[in-house]
Amino acid sequence: MGNYLSSDFYIYSRLLEDDTYVLREELKEGNPMSRFKHEVYAYALSKKYKDDKSLYMYYGYSRVAKAIVEGDDVKYLVITFCSEEAAKEWDECNEQMDKVYVDVVWLERPFLNSWVYHVEEDFLVRKYQNFKMDMKK
Repeated sequence: MGNYLSSDFYIYSRLLEDDTYVLREELKEGNPMSRFKHEVYAYALSKKYKDDKSLYMYYGYSRVAKAIVEGDDVKYLVITFCSEEAAKEWDECNEQMDKVYVDVVWLERPFLNSWVYHVEEDFLVRKYQNFKMDMKK
């Protein structure tokens, strides 16, 4: 990913119950942003992280991205990036599963069947609206 000097990427989550940070994945191989994208799709589709309120990708101690589902009646997935480079990488990469180092559409189709992209003025934010009301968290 970009100009990072090591492979110290991690995915953390924050628990709904008590806001505790939990290490979910150490990203030692593959493309870190592609792996994060897959985990965000799984989170937004309630396939994983059902007891978590948000996901984070860190490079060492620096946050690269945060994903959170917000809203009561209408759900929004809001992904905030630390830089334009990280946001652009999200836009350009495909998702990647753990130990499968090819970019294949795993959860993107189901994600796009339930979530629609909203254009934001802030280039560091990607926002999606859940237009299928049956996916309440």
